[in-house]
Amino acid sequence: MTVRRATTAAAAAAAASAAARPPSRRDVLSSTAATTLASMSLAAGLSAADAYSPGGLASKLSKRDPSELKNSVFNVPPPAQVHPHFMRGEWKVTSKFAGFLFPSSKIPKSKVTADVTVPGFQKCSIAAFCDVGREVAEYGMRVDGATGLEDRAYVLKGQIDSNLGYGAVREVLYDARSNPNRLSVQFVPNRTRNAERIELFCNARESELVPNPNDESLKIFVCSEYARQVTFSLSQEFGVARQVVGNYAHFWTWRERPG
Repeated sequence: MTVRRATTAAAAAAAASAAARPPSRRDVLSSTAATTLASMSLAAGLSAADAYSPGGLASKLSKRDPSELKNSVFNVPPPAQVHPHFMRGEWKVTSKFAGFLFPSSKIPKSKVTADVTVPGFQKCSIAAFCDVGREVAEYGMRVDGATGLEDRAYVLKGQIDSNLGYGAVREVLYDARSNPNRLSVQFVPNRTRNAERIELFCNARESELVPNPNDESLKIFVCSEYARQVTFSLSQEFGVARQVVGNYAHFWTWRERPG
């Protein structure tokens, strides 16, 4: 099952290191989608596949074909995602539920829906979208002006709390410099159903910065992240935590806009 969310980001406050850049580079629109298992999302705002490098992420997304978006079987640990200059700073993000689809005609829908462990069916099974069907979620996004690294701990806490509608997260442990592919979320004890702790492991990333086919002075940044999530929660067996493992991927399209 593919979940589709439309997201817009507006500049909330300029980071000190980015304050010298022209304000016309500070306004960004994005579309984002979280996908479960082998199901992949389609990008919004991309067209004219011939304008992008063959085999690149932008080209694959522009084809709007989920079968184009597959993770490789063997991956080396990916480096942290570096964002382009027009995304650096602090943003207020609004995420809206835009629907879902079943991208595979070979797998019966009844078989997919019968498995409640498919990421997205239960709350907290996709960390960044803890309540997949929530109509609107608002949170902050922060990208370092010098390094281009996203403040994942800050962003993910805001995403989870906003999607659940209350302060659910006690702490997010993440250090992009020591290990950009491991993240731990500690929830406030006994407050959130289905999750007391989440461990996230990233096994692949891909990104590409391409010109906007409608205005080559502006850029489009696309990026993806394939993750394995292990969710720990209370179980009916004393002293044994319930564990649910899920694999999914996120795809983002960020479009620079003129000021």
